[in-house]
Amino acid sequence: MPVYDITAPSGHEPPFTLVLLHHAGGSARGFAPLLPHLPRPWRVLGADLPGRLLDRARSRCRTAREAVDHLGDALRPELTGPYAVFGHSMGALLAFELVRRLEAEALGPRWLGVSAVPPPVSEGTARAAAPAGWPAHRVLRYLHGLGGTPAGADHRTALAELVARTVRQDLEVVGSYEYTDGPPLRTALSVFGGEDDPLAPPHLLRRWSAYTRRPMGCHLWPGGHFYLFDHAEDVSARLVGACRTLLAGDRAAP
Repeated sequence: MPVYDITAPSGHEPPFTLVLLHHAGGSARGFAPLLPHLPRPWRVLGADLPGRLLDRARSRCRTAREAVDHLGDALRPELTGPYAVFGHSMGALLAFELVRRLEAEALGPRWLGVSAVPPPVSEGTARAAAPAGWPAHRVLRYLHGLGGTPAGADHRTALAELVARTVRQDLEVVGSYEYTDGPPLRTALSVFGGEDDPLAPPHLLRRWSAYTRRPMGCHLWPGGHFYLFDHAEDVSARLVGACRTLLAGDRAAP
């Protein structure tokens, strides 16, 4: 699984690491609008699922369990100090399951941020509209409706076909997800979302507080499913503030 340092290496041990997990059809490099607003000493790691987009050498994940297995195996060697995990949409769901697993191994993060996804057990919403048989033009229209592609994107190009196939495959992963009941996370958890997101409406996002012993609030911005790219500076400030609060608590602890 590709895990890459999005920040320029400094040659020094980073004081803190932030792991970013992407949405369906995307890549961790899509978080680029947030990067200028993150502290320079932080190390930012992106983790892309294998076998997607131009990565033909690796077998793709077909289930959420496989995806979490791959993420854990790829990231464990990188998590040598304090760290946080932030996931958007599909990435948030996988981040939650990854943190559950890492907590069980005494390797949990300081903080988890989940963005634009309802909690695992949520009545009244579909986990994903899995367009298994949709042609590229319909997939792109679906993404455009969520704010994920520009209007008029040409669905006849090879890139459009590649993106559409990746979206279909990623939504297959999301659709396979099955929640296993367990105790709330010990990790502090913040929730992020768009006020008008049809896939993760605010009343469902607020239910995430039941999945952690340390809820740190539900933060909403104007916009839909991809709200964070229109509010990159403010979203980053919330993220950084939560992590700094927790790190300050670590230093103050006897």
